[in-house]
Amino acid sequence: MINIDNIRSRYADRFGWCGDSMIPTYFEGHIGTAVAEKEVDPAWVMIRSGDFYFASGEPVGIEEAVGEFIEPHLVVIADDTAAWLDAIRAAGIKADAFTRYHTVMPKKGLDRAHLEECLGNAEGFAVKRAGEYEYARLRDCEWEKAFVMNFDNMDDFLTNGFGYCIFAEGELVSAATTYGWYSGGYELQIATAPDYRRRGLAAAAGAAFILECLDRGKIPHWDAANQTSVRLAQRLGFEYGGEYQAIDIHKDQSGT
Repeated sequence: MINIDNIRSRYADRFGWCGDSMIPTYFEGHIGTAVAEKEVDPAWVMIRSGDFYFASGEPVGIEEAVGEFIEPHLVVIADDTAAWLDAIRAAGIKADAFTRYHTVMPKKGLDRAHLEECLGNAEGFAVKRAGEYEYARLRDCEWEKAFVMNFDNMDDFLTNGFGYCIFAEGELVSAATTYGWYSGGYELQIATAPDYRRRGLAAAAGAAFILECLDRGKIPHWDAANQTSVRLAQRLGFEYGGEYQAIDIHKDQSGT
């Protein structure tokens, strides 16, 4: 197994099957690291970008990668889910397949007027663009750890990403932030504190985030972990793009 970060461009065509925005994010050198079975004509290549792994090729001899590269409680998206699941399990890792969902922008584009209406529907709450104060709240959020996880520090986030936050009584209760970025677009991370759900807050924060993407001439990307996320994406104008199978690496790897 070798690290391929310094020669990453050689392997970009191995991921033509995957439309996830975290792939160009890695190959443009922004977020992530990757390994391959060997340098020349490897059987497999695996990227870690954020808390996802993207695996391509025939998973033969992946024991070293499983032992040194794959961490618990992350998700593997592979070109052949069944083959990779079998290989990961054979290497002694507890894992299961589960369903995730694609969303896509409509061909006619997203409706700005509708997004602005969603932005204004969070009655009694203000949506604020993230700055220094908000970054600290996002970083230290206990109910969602992924808001700024892919940024080295505040300067990195404020330079390469952005976000929109909603507060209640001084506490962060909802936010939509940059999970990943590449030259053509941004991957969105969105969540609301449990006690504040079903009030339109995520829709408002998400609308603000998407409107900024459109203002910048960039594509907003939304990969949904569950049907609730799909419905929220559809509420904001995205279309359902179908389901796909991913692999959950269990958080608890003790025992059998």
